[in-house]
Amino acid sequence: MAAACSLALLWMVTSCAHAAKSSVELLAVNSPPMAMEDEAERGAVLELTMAAVERAGLTTKVTFIPWRRAQEVVTGGKDLLIAPLTWLPSRADRFTWVAPICRMERTIASIRYRIDNLEQARRDRRTLVVGAGSAQEQQLRDWGYPADLIVTTPLGTREADMLASGRVDGWYSGTQQISWRWQREGRTETLIMGTPITIDQIHLGCSRDCDPTLVATLRSAMQSLRDDGTADRILAKYALYY
Repeated sequence: MAAACSLALLWMVTSCAHAAKSSVELLAVNSPPMAMEDEAERGAVLELTMAAVERAGLTTKVTFIPWRRAQEVVTGGKDLLIAPLTWLPSRADRFTWVAPICRMERTIASIRYRIDNLEQARRDRRTLVVGAGSAQEQQLRDWGYPADLIVTTPLGTREADMLASGRVDGWYSGTQQISWRWQREGRTETLIMGTPITIDQIHLGCSRDCDPTLVATLRSAMQSLRDDGTADRILAKYALYY
C-alpha cells in the first residue's frame, strides 16, 4: 500500500512539474503488430505508448519515418520519443531508456529449410533478410554474421515478398511480427519457424538529451498502466506479453 501511494504521489508531482510541456513528438516505424500507421489498429507498443502519454497529461504527435533515420534523429535531438525500440548493448548509450513495454521473441523463418540457430545458418551460407536499421540487423552485425549473407530492406515493407520469392533463405525477425505479416498479407506458403534465437525487451526510448522530469512522468504513467491491468489487455490483443 505504501509503495502504491508513493508511486501515485510521484506520478502526480512529476505530471504537475511537467505541465508546461503539453505535447511530445514520437517517432515510430510501421512494424506490425507493434506499431502501425492504421489509426484503427495502432499496434501493441504504439497503443500502449500513446496511453502512457495521455495518462501523463500530454498529447503526442506520431511521425512514421524510416527506422535508421528515426534513430539518428532521436539520438541527436532533444526530448524526442521513439518506439518500439529494442534494448541492445550497442545501443545502450545512444538513448534514454524510459520504460520497458513488452518482450519480443525473435526467430528465423523459412519456406525451404528449418534454421534453428545462426551457427547452422552461417555454416550452410543462408541469406537472411532483415529490416534496415532494425534490432535484427544490428544483432546479426554485432554477432559477426557474414555481411554478404545479410540482406536489408526498409523495415516493414518487402521482407515477406523476398522470402516467398526465394530471393533469400530466411527472414530473421520477431516471431509475432513474421506470423502477423504472413497472415495479413494472405500468404499461402507454409512457414518453417526455427527455434527462437533470442528474447529481447522492447522499450519506449527518448533522446540522450531528455528532460528527467519527462522521463519520470512517462515512466510512472507506464507503470500505472501495468498496475491497473491496462497494459496486459493491450498486449494480449496482439499476442504479446510483458
